[in-house]
Amino acid sequence: MRSIIIRIISFFTKYYLKISVPKDSVFSGLFYRVSLKIEKRNIINIQNSDIYRTIAHITGEGNSIFAKDVFIEDSSITIHGNNNTILIGSKVKLRQANIIIRGNGCTITIGDRTTFGGIRIINAGDRNNISIGTDCLFSDYIELWGSDTHPIYNEDGLHINPEKPVSIGNKVWVGSKVIILKGVTIGDGSVVGMGSIVTKDIPPAVISAGSPNQTIKEKIKWNQ
Repeated sequence: MRSIIIRIISFFTKYYLKISVPKDSVFSGLFYRVSLKIEKRNIINIQNSDIYRTIAHITGEGNSIFAKDVFIEDSSITIHGNNNTILIGSKVKLRQANIIIRGNGCTITIGDRTTFGGIRIINAGDRNNISIGTDCLFSDYIELWGSDTHPIYNEDGLHINPEKPVSIGNKVWVGSKVIILKGVTIGDGSVVGMGSIVTKDIPPAVISAGSPNQTIKEKIKWNQ
C-alpha cells in the first residue's frame, strides 16, 4: 500500500489529487479540485480523463472504479460495502452526477459515449446490477434507483421489497425529471418523456411517458 499526495499550483488555480490506495491504482489526465478518500484494499483506475470538482469516497474492501477517456464534472461517487464495481466507458460525460452503492457485490456499468446532464444513481443490496448502454442521452434532475434502500418485512419476517436490477439499452433518451425505479428494463432506441415515473419495462424504439409510464408511440427513431 502507499499514500500519494500530488499538488500542482498554477497562477490562478490549485489542482489537487489526494489518494490512499493500492500501488497498482492508475491515474492519468487532468484533475481539478478532486478529492479521493479511498480505504485500503480498494482500487481506482482512471486513465486519460478530465475530472473537475468531484469527490469519491470508498469504504470497505474489494471495491473498484474503472474509467478511461471520460469527462466528469461537479459529481460525487460513494461506495460503502465490499466487492462493488463501477465501470465507466470511453467518452462518457458525467455532469452533476451522484452515484451511490451501498451493499456487496453490486455493479454500475455505463456504456461508451453516454452523457448525463444531472442524475442520481443508487444501487443497494447484494449482487444487484444497474446497466446503462452506449450512446444514451440523459437530461437533468433524473433519479435511477435499483433498490428501496431500506428493507421492509412482513409479519412472518420475510423481506418483501428486495432490490432488483435495472437495465437500460443502447441509444436511450431520458428526459428531464424522470424517475426510473428498480426492476425496469428499457429497450434500445427508446425515449422516456419528461417527468415520467418508470415502473414497468419499456420496449425498444418507443416513446414512453406518464406516471406511471405507458407507451404512446411505437417504431420511432431519434437523432442526437
